[in-house]
Parts: sequence; structure tokens; C-alpha cells
Amino acid sequence: MKDIRNIAILAHIDAGKTTLSERILWTAGKILRAGNVEDGLASMDYLFEEKAKGITIEAGISNFEWRDIWWNLIDAPGHIDFGMEADTALEAADGAVLVVSAVDGIQPQTFAAWEKLKSLNKPCIVFFNKTDLPESRLEESFLEIEEQLGLCPVLLSWPVKDEGVWDILSGKFLKHNDEGKEDIFDFKKEKNEMETFRKEAFEAASLADDKLLEKMLAGKVPETAELLFGLQKLFCKGTHILCYAGSAKKNIGVRSLLNGLSFFVKPQTIKSKELGQVIRYRSFAGIGETAIFKSYKNLQKEKFPKDLKFYRIHAQNLAEVSEIFCGDIYAVKGMPHKKIGKYAPLLQMRVECLKSEDWKRVEESLKSIERTDNSVKISENPSDGSWTLHAMGAVQFDFILSRLKREFNCEVKAGEPSVEFKEVLSKDLNAVENFCQIGDTKVSISLSAVCGEGIEIFDELSQEVKEALDSALNEFCEAGVLGKGSLSNVKFILRKLEVSGEINLAVIKKACLDAAKMLIEPSCVEIREPWVDLSVQCPSAFAGMVANDLLSRGAKIINSDGDGKKHRFFANAPLSKLTRYTTELLSITKGGGNFYITAKELL
Repeated sequence: MKDIRNIAILAHIDAGKTTLSERILWTAGKILRAGNVEDGLASMDYLFEEKAKGITIEAGISNFEWRDIWWNLIDAPGHIDFGMEADTALEAADGAVLVVSAVDGIQPQTFAAWEKLKSLNKPCIVFFNKTDLPESRLEESFLEIEEQLGLCPVLLSWPVKDEGVWDILSGKFLKHNDEGKEDIFDFKKEKNEMETFRKEAFEAASLADDKLLEKMLAGKVPETAELLFGLQKLFCKGTHILCYAGSAKKNIGVRSLLNGLSFFVKPQTIKSKELGQVIRYRSFAGIGETAIFKSYKNLQKEKFPKDLKFYRIHAQNLAEVSEIFCGDIYAVKGMPHKKIGKYAPLLQMRVECLKSEDWKRVEESLKSIERTDNSVKISENPSDGSWTLHAMGAVQFDFILSRLKREFNCEVKAGEPSVEFKEVLSKDLNAVENFCQIGDTKVSISLSAVCGEGIEIFDELSQEVKEALDSALNEFCEAGVLGKGSLSNVKFILRKLEVSGEINLAVIKKACLDAAKMLIEPSCVEIREPWVDLSVQCPSAFAGMVANDLLSRGAKIINSDGDGKKHRFFANAPLSKLTRYTTELLSITKGGGNFYITAKELL
């Protein structure tokens, strides 16, 4: 088996991330035709909603071979509502390509993607896209990398409008051959500019390689192999960031980027006794729910765990395999479902059946969506048979409703997205006692609570009893006290638990739940609204209108900056005023505004 590398493609929405993914697959020979997003023909945007809206919703996975390396490519969403898809993509990636529009430069979600990469310590290469457009400002975008990401950029490809690109590393010029793919041609234009960038690359590489520095100080011209070795060492230091430039749509600079990935992104070392790691779950047409799985071992089919089937993934298509390899990514059928990580939905929406006879099918469909998307939570409202959907944003709600109709054939009535307020324990509470008897089981329990998180239970209790108590208290917190939202900032302390007669877990759970209701009264709870950190970017001409709109929403503008062409605001804002902000901001700025939010502590 060849070396295996996993690469994620990240970007702000509309920076050209999926278009770049298509050109990479075409350049490598994986697909016969590179589709355009605007035509709805991109193979990596396979969902109906992705083709209709022109955005990535699910992280598309494919594979290809390049320079004798097996690559898994993960095209992660750029839209804020589907941020969890980007997070899970990075869990499996050895490195990432951060696509930056040379027209728009660093945008809010570009910076958010960069912060995720830093927190996970994932190596990154930047690709400046859309350099073929008249409004492209590559040099300004290049400087923004240093100003906003805090790293020194090193440019390794220099595009010459629609003619091709200088590959700085090799000193060769690449332009399209008869097949439309990039190839080496003799070219004289702008060679001096290329030599300038090549000299800058040597100087940057010499900071990490003493032998290269000595050779340059002696006035000698280093070899390309020496430059490559020096850049590899520089890439690992984390003080500089390697950058490529071109046009994904016109397939300019893609070959240089692929070679750069081969040179600089190395596979992560995997040392584990486990078979592998489940990254997330997904539903595939004709196969159903599967786990997306990164293998930690090499196995032949006869050694596969019982009842498991492994599949190679290309977009929505699966092909069963007879062996798996360490570090590779597969879809797995038959793996038990388990919750992956923690993700806090920001908004909620009420959903109900149009026909009572459809209730069971809608319930099963909603549970399937919840199992395959950790950023979605479903809770039933027993009083009227409706459900409450919890998700990240309005666009995600639209996708869920569309999927219910298209994939599960469910007709439902939905309300408007709203903010889920939080109930917060405001003070420590002394213990209360509760007694419960059902049949031969008698339970006496004493429970207190303090501000904090978690549950404190006796170590000597059996695991089954602990789970019953834990379930009761989690159920109580989920329901809340005032009916405004779930209860948080509470740590329960079990002071006493005495059980006589037959051990009945249902009775123990009821006694605990009733004790919690006695303990936490409405007067002990405060209602708090979630606020978010908000970063808004817009053309400078609309800065005044955007600022006034933010203030009208009760936002607190913390800082702002601009360069005469675009302006950015950094603010704190109540989430309840931002439920449809995407559409409203685009209207205010005539399509030129965008934003990014991150949840913060409740205020």
C-alpha cells in the first residue's frame, strides 16, 4: 500500500473551496470532468440542497493518487450553520488547505477556520484563489496573512493572469496542454518577478537550514532539492506559512499546490491498540446509516470484526473493500452508534405532523437525523405530540425540513427558529429528603445542590444505580424548572440513599427525580439569554448602515477596522436578534456582507 495522507479543504463561504476540490480530483485523474458549483454539477456537492443553494452542507469525501501517495480529500463546509462538519473533517486530517479569495482576502470564517487549525495543531497551506478576476488583489491578500494570522507568508506559485503560473520551487512555468491540464512550457514573461519570489523563498528556507544559509552567504546558488529540504524544515517550525496562488475555476496553480501538499504534509503518527476512530455518522442512499471511520490497523477481510463491512468513499458513492489500511478513511456498516463529542445547538424550532397517522414515521426520521448529525438535538413534547428541533442556525433548519420531505417522505408543519433561553441555578441549596415506596421497594434519598456542573454520587453504589440516578437528574435538567429552557450551572450532591426490599431501578429513579423537583424551586432559578461573539465584514460603503443595524439589535460593538475597501466589526450580540441575520445582512449590503459567530458565556 502507498503512503496515505488525509487533507481537508477549508474556506469562508464562496471562496472557491469546492471548485478547488473538483479541480484537484480532475487533475489527479479521479474524475473525467470537473463540474462547476454554479451549474450544480460539482461531484462533491451531491445533495439536492447543495446543488440548489450552491453551498456545501455535508463534508464530501473522495480519494485520489498523486506522486505515489494515496490521498483522502475532505471538502468541508464553509457555511457557519454546518461548522461541525468542518470540525469533524479536521479530526481525520493530517493537514489542510485554507482557501482564501484573492478578491475578498481574509474573511470572518477564514479566520475562524484558522483558529480551529491552530487549536488542533494541524499543518496548513494557503491557496489564494480567483487571481484571474480583474478585481483580484493578491498582494494585499498576501499581506493580510501576516497581519491577521500572525505568520510570515512564503509564496510558492505566481500566476500570470490567464496564461499560467510560475512554480517558484522548480522555477518552471506551467500552462494548459491540449488536454486542458497544466504542463511545463518555455515562458519568458515576468520571469524576473518569479526569480524575486524564488530568492525570497531561499531566504525564508535559510532561517530553518544552516547549511542553506552558509551556501547563500558564500554567494552560491543552492539546488532546488536544497530549497525543498529547507522549506520542509521551515514548514515544521510554525513561524511561516507556505502559500500558493491561482484560479481553481480555470485550473491554474492546482498542479503546483498538489506537489506542495506531497512535499510538505506528512501523515500523522498513529499509535493505538484500537481498530480505529469514528469521525461521524452519515446516511448513504441504498445502504443506510454508516460510520465514517479512520483506521488504525491494516486488516484483510477475513480479519474484519464480525458483521462489519468497509467501503471506499467517493462523494455519495460507496464501493466495498476487502482490506483496510492504517490511516485510511472508510465508511463502515454495522458499527454500533455512539455519541461523538459535545456540540451545543444555538436555536430551536417546533415541528408537528400534518397527519396523525404519520407520527411514528416522522419520529423515526427525526431520530435518524439526530443520530447522523451531532449538531442536531431532537426532544419530544409529550403534551401535544410535537417535537423541538435544536440546531445551529436557520439554514440548517431549512436543510433538515427539506431532508424530511425529500429523503423520508414526511410532511410536517414547522414554526420559526427561536433562541433557547437557559435556566441557571442562582444559589446553593441545602439538602431535602424524599421517601418513595412502590410495591416492596422503599427508597429514602437526600439531595442537595450547589452552583457548578456535574453530579456527586457515592462510590460504593452499583453502576446500575448510579446510571439510574444520573438519568433522573439529567432528565430533570433537560426539562428545566420554569419551562423556558434546560437547567444549567447546577451540581447535585447525593447525601443519602437507602433502599430496602426489592431493588427496583425505576423506583430509585422516580425518588431521585421527585427529590430534585422538591429541591430546586422556581425562586432559585434565573433566566438568561445566550449572547455570541460576532464578527461582521462588509464593503466600506455600507459600514454606517451595518453599524446602525447592529446597534438596533442591541449589539455592543467592541472594535472595528477597515482598509477603505472593506470594513469589519467585532461585537457582542444577543442571539435572539440574529436568527435570520444572514439574509438581512445580505440585503443591507447588497450581497457584499458576511459574518461569523461563536457562542460565549451566558450573560
